[in-house]
This record gives sequence, structure tokens and C-alpha cells, in this order.
Amino acid sequence: MMISSLRDAGKVLLQRFYSPRHFLWRLSSVEVGRVALTFDDGPDPTFTPQVLDLLAEQGIKATFFLIGEKVAQHPELVRRMAAEGHGIGGHTWTHREIVGVPRETLLEDMGRCRQAMFEASGVDSVLFRPPRGRVDLPSIHRVCRAGYCLVHWSRTYSDYKCDGVEPLLSRFRSAPPKAGDIVLLHDHNADTVAALARMIPEWHRQGLVFPSLST
Repeated sequence: MMISSLRDAGKVLLQRFYSPRHFLWRLSSVEVGRVALTFDDGPDPTFTPQVLDLLAEQGIKATFFLIGEKVAQHPELVRRMAAEGHGIGGHTWTHREIVGVPRETLLEDMGRCRQAMFEASGVDSVLFRPPRGRVDLPSIHRVCRAGYCLVHWSRTYSDYKCDGVEPLLSRFRSAPPKAGDIVLLHDHNADTVAALARMIPEWHRQGLVFPSLST
């Protein structure tokens, strides 16, 4: 069964079984309103710098799950992420879904992405997010047994649709993040940047704080 179709209870059991060191979908501590903002599919030469500028202006940290071939094309953006205190993690070399991929092929792909991130930033990260969040129990086991931490999410707003700022704001406000959430976003479009510029001050007023995920 794909984990994207599992209820939250299934993710709770997986996090308990593997421990948050190897499977993470919510923050272990919800004290002081901690919420993790995560961005997939970068780095993007146009929009990732805008996201980084916004995070710097707002004084918050995030975690970026990076596609290896894009890291190789834009290593300066990965260096900037690390220098500014953001977390980084792998998202495969080419955004290839991992279900059904043989173990050795999967680990080679993940290792290639990890090496590219290390060469760009000096950070050897074991954080990993599967493309589109699609996994099954065998693929989860392969990732965790290899020493990685598979990071899923507890809240998403479908910003990949790029259907406009106002629809995205509506989704943010109809189901706002809560303490402990890991939020899935993307740093590849203007709608996300514009909507976050309006939402982050609101979240600050609600007492939320935004740490990066540790490697």
C-alpha cells in the first residue's frame, strides 16, 4: 500500500517503529509552536533565491529537498541554503519515484544526490524525501536500513498546481499549520513565494516558530 493513501495512524506507527531518526512525518516535540516548512523539487534558479530572500527577511529557517541534477546545475544556491542555516535533504537524482526500484539502484541514486549536495555545501545530509511522497513498505525499509531518515509530511497545500495566489491563500487559511506539522511546499513557482509573503507574518502572530530539520 502506498503511504500517500495511509491515514495518519499509519504514519504514527511507522515513526514509532523506525524512530524519528529514520522515519519522520511530524516533529517529535510540539513545544513553542514548532512547525517545519519544507520545499521540494529545487533548487530553481528563479524562485529559490526569492524563497531564500523571504525566509531571511522573516528570520525563519526551512528545509529543502533537492533534486541531484539540479544541485549539480546550481550548486551556489545549495551553498547559500547551508550558509544561511537551512536544512537540506535528497529528493533523488532525477525526481524518480522509488517504489519498485531495486535496492542497489535506489541506493546508488540516493548516494549520487547526497554526494552532489555534499560537494556543493559541505553538508553530508541523510535526510531524504521520496518524489511525490510515493512509497511502499519495502521502499521505506530500504531507505531506513541504509541509514537515511525518510521525511514525509503532515500537511500540504498543493502549491504545485500553480493555480494562483488567492486559491493558495484560501487553502492555507482553511487548514492552517499547527504545532508539530511538517509542511510540504515547492520552491519552483511565483504563487508560493507571494502567498508565503502574506502568510508567514500571520503565522508569526499566531505564535508559530520555524526550525530547520537536522541532518
